[in-house]
Amino acid sequence: MGEGKPFDSLRRFLGRKERETEKPQPATIIGITSCGYHVPFCRLERGKIGQAWARRAGPGERAAIYFDEDALTLGLEAAQRCLEEKGKAALEALYFASTSAPFWQRSAASFMAAACDLPPECETLDFASSIRSATSALRAGVDAVSSGRLSHLLIAAGDVRDGQPGESEEEWFGDVGSAVILGRDGVIAEILGMASRSDDFLDEWRRDSDGFIQTQSSRFTTERGYQANLVAVGQALLQKQGVQPQDCAKIILPSPDGRAHVNAAKKLGFQDGQIQNPLFQEVGACGSAAPFLLLAAALETAKPGDRLLLLSYGEGADGFLLQVTEEISKRSLPRSLSDHLSEKRLYPSYQIYKKMRTYYAENAEGPELSNVFLAKEEKQNVRLYGTHCLRCGTRQYPLARVCIACQNHDSLQEVPLERTGHVFTFTRDHLYVAPDAPTIMSVVDLNQGGRLYLQMTDVDPEDVHIGDEVVLTLRRRKESPTLHHYYWKCRPGR
Repeated sequence: MGEGKPFDSLRRFLGRKERETEKPQPATIIGITSCGYHVPFCRLERGKIGQAWARRAGPGERAAIYFDEDALTLGLEAAQRCLEEKGKAALEALYFASTSAPFWQRSAASFMAAACDLPPECETLDFASSIRSATSALRAGVDAVSSGRLSHLLIAAGDVRDGQPGESEEEWFGDVGSAVILGRDGVIAEILGMASRSDDFLDEWRRDSDGFIQTQSSRFTTERGYQANLVAVGQALLQKQGVQPQDCAKIILPSPDGRAHVNAAKKLGFQDGQIQNPLFQEVGACGSAAPFLLLAAALETAKPGDRLLLLSYGEGADGFLLQVTEEISKRSLPRSLSDHLSEKRLYPSYQIYKKMRTYYAENAEGPELSNVFLAKEEKQNVRLYGTHCLRCGTRQYPLARVCIACQNHDSLQEVPLERTGHVFTFTRDHLYVAPDAPTIMSVVDLNQGGRLYLQMTDVDPEDVHIGDEVVLTLRRRKESPTLHHYYWKCRPGR
């Protein structure tokens, strides 16, 4: 008998007992942990566009940026709402999707990561060129989390959409930012499956020399480019997952004109009550930001166990089947999307709307700043760090070498400042050069300390009061001949 053989049967017995007592590990799920959005405070009634061009216009409004907003700031606002809900400690990546990013060659995702004060090790990626770029980023994110390379990432989208002046698209389009956090912990909507379809069909496009989106709007375009692709990817995904339309609580799909989404949903077998409102009358067709905005709206009323079919289109289509989890019951939102949409300012005329959209393009009088200066000031001006005195506890901004309260200079610490606070005092400045007078100049006391002198935005000048709660927001400030400049402003908390 060879050495060790007397123990073979014992090893087999112990191994069998270990397997019998081993508890099965719960399967980890991947899905959405948070949704955020930002619809601009300003809107334009479609009737104003019709008046300007002496033609009939459709009902409703389009969301319209203020002069200090662009696709990057819209996406960043939405991303910050996600971070307010979930925090940033676990984030390992930030993706940004847009067809109208303010830079053709500069990573908007990297700039947003700095504004969110994420570490340099954070992975950043930009997705562009298609109005389904946000769902392309979501697919890439799911693959990254599934492989174990990442565990949590933030995906933001923002679009500023300009149709040809006088054409229907000018009133149909809308400007919006949206965002989601994707991860394994605290999932409110599990992603059960995905499907995708490519189709090089000419529907909407914009060349590097175009100032406006080009379209070929027609029944053929709607049926061939929009409906056919959404129906095909929806059918493939439902069949793959063994799910029937009646098993889903909602189908979520953007609408290019406020009507086509109904036909696509019904061809897939869905009923009117299952179709998520595409917010076309309230916001417009908002490009890459639409899928996450509509998903956020659906999740506000969803219940545990609900299945949601999310579709997006653009040179093909993407589809996601999601199932709402018990975590949704723990979610507490301070305001609903309907509350957010109800607070608005209507542009009084089409001319003022156009003035706000083109102001910085026509007024590039800001300073030219070197990359030496920008790198030196990033921590203070982009990441928003101030100085904390370890001796007396005072926080101050900008960064300082001496405490303003106790004159201490040897025990100071650079710390990130809170991005919420209240108005200490303000003035209405009628002399500041801006397209919309007066400009509100405010002194803001931040929560947990620090006092900043900031312009206020997204507010009626008559509605500002001392003590008002405000949120800091990164916006366009001045414009040089070669660079967009950004700095912090404040807006009412809403």
